[in-house]
Amino acid sequence: MNWPDWKKNYYQIIGQLGFDIEADKKSAKLLETYLIQLNLTDKNQILQKLKVILERPMIVAGAGPSLKKDFSAIFSDLYSSKIIPYFHTIAVDGATTLFKQKNIIPSIVVTDLDGDLTAISWAIKKGALTLIHAHGDNQQQISWFITKYMEIISTNNVWGTTQCKPGKILLNFGGFTDGDRAIFLAFHFQSPLIGLIGFDFGTKIGEYSTLNSPIKKAQRNKLKKFRIALDLIATYHSQHQGLRYNLTHQGEQISGFPKVKITSFLRSWF
Repeated sequence: MNWPDWKKNYYQIIGQLGFDIEADKKSAKLLETYLIQLNLTDKNQILQKLKVILERPMIVAGAGPSLKKDFSAIFSDLYSSKIIPYFHTIAVDGATTLFKQKNIIPSIVVTDLDGDLTAISWAIKKGALTLIHAHGDNQQQISWFITKYMEIISTNNVWGTTQCKPGKILLNFGGFTDGDRAIFLAFHFQSPLIGLIGFDFGTKIGEYSTLNSPIKKAQRNKLKKFRIALDLIATYHSQHQGLRYNLTHQGEQISGFPKVKITSFLRSWF
């Protein structure tokens, strides 16, 4: 997904939710300015790092209510069958907290800094390639987080994304919430196998979701954003040429991601 293909979706979503385009632009500019100050400007290098990771089978961990159960099941099977080295993982924002608790380092973190920032900083320090997302509501989080953790962020394992038109160095792979943006990232790089865990998309917000958000309006909009995310996935999943499965044991059906048990998921590849 590139900006010319994404922008019609962006303007439609912004209009639907009544969000401020100028605030999105200011947040993106703020994040980009910080990255430039830290000399994180080699976009080709970060794209190559993403490509190397995402050309492998992926487990994408959302922060839904099913995450704990799904996480234990999938990683138990991956370790017991000794195939964990074949997989990479994407932690969606607050899901990084569970990775930290289990001492499993995600390959990629996708975050708008609503989650546990100590867990996200832990992941960066441990080597997770972290994509910080800029939108109109999180300028304060961006400034606080980058200022506090500037030393570890400068390792070049951190980059920025935006939902509006990218500037000089920010990236935009499509998607609107942290969860569907993580999926769109795997779509963009044509990951050969995608398994979703913790992607309930239901009426209940998971304990790891929006842990750090001080904005009550963001909480109220969460369920609306879930519906938008599901619609986006339904529209664009056919652009992905690999295998896709939903391993979340509860929650909504996700178009293009048939629900299967973990054993069936693993058999699809091995």
